[in-house]
Amino acid sequence: MIFVGDIATPDSRTTLRLLQFFKKHTELYGKQTLVGNLEGLLSDRNPKADKEPLLSNDPALPSALKQLTAPVFCLANNHVLDLPGDFRSTVELLKEEGIPFAGAGLSRDEAGSPVFFEEGGEEIFLFNACWDFLLYNQKNPSLGVYVEEINERKLLEDVSNHKDQHPEASIVVYLHWSLDLESLPFPMYRQFSRALIDAGANLVVGTHSHCVQGGEKYGDGYILYGLGNFLLPDNEYAGGRLKFPAFAKLELALEWNIEKNSLSCHWYEYQPAEDKHHLEHLGSESFESSERLRTLSPYREMDDQEYIRFFKKNRRKKILIPVYKDYRRRALNKYYTSLLKIRARTAHFLASMNFIKWQN
Repeated sequence: MIFVGDIATPDSRTTLRLLQFFKKHTELYGKQTLVGNLEGLLSDRNPKADKEPLLSNDPALPSALKQLTAPVFCLANNHVLDLPGDFRSTVELLKEEGIPFAGAGLSRDEAGSPVFFEEGGEEIFLFNACWDFLLYNQKNPSLGVYVEEINERKLLEDVSNHKDQHPEASIVVYLHWSLDLESLPFPMYRQFSRALIDAGANLVVGTHSHCVQGGEKYGDGYILYGLGNFLLPDNEYAGGRLKFPAFAKLELALEWNIEKNSLSCHWYEYQPAEDKHHLEHLGSESFESSERLRTLSPYREMDDQEYIRFFKKNRRKKILIPVYKDYRRRALNKYYTSLLKIRARTAHFLASMNFIKWQN
């Protein structure tokens, strides 16, 4: 089973590039379960005509991926509500292709339910949810479409209950969280991820930061705080103005051998030269021996208080951004998020007026 980050293919040309990538690396991806964040619904619209980043995916993407992999899509992200009118047709297409999905639905219960599938005879429950702050510019639900938001107390209870009811099954929690282009996870993410492992999760995976945030082993479980993008091409969205910096071109595909409970890291570099949207393989290594991953995970040996101090000093984004320290401080975190939404809406307005660059 392989986990990848954000996927957004704006047209058939980009989908073809992705299909060519999987054909080139069929020895790795061929018919393996591929879990990824579908960053936007399926639509045949032209995103280059947009004035802001409304993300979508080519309707041919599911059938293309199914030729060479066994895809599973996570829908709990801020861009699913960009075009809520396309949700029903997206779901119908995914069901026609027999592709499991989680994280969004036509009711809160449907959005919050894990998706069940099997991998090599092993039972898997996959939970998917989105940080509520990331929906600052969206109404949830929109047109009857619900995106599952991260509720730490509920998610811990759900994971624990599923582990009690299905002790032999593996549980994955795939979360859309963090700030875009922040290279370090919030301190509360380390704390909450470990609590999820304690509750029975085997693997916790994060997306949205658009850069790899590193990871660590905790107990018998693994945590990867941010996978980075998988394919979210430059100069295709927001009228061609959405583009990511050089450090965000590093991509990680995380392979999980469930039977051995081991992880492998497959590293790629996104190369946008001549709009070819190419993924260049940089190498593969085990989770434990990966020097690149260790460099991206300077917090591995730190306790909570050490990491809070380290995060305050070394995080990329500091201006008017609070430090979320403890997921259990719900009232304080809610207040922090309300302040962060004001900042984000201001930045959104400035970007729409071309005063600053778009942040996704």
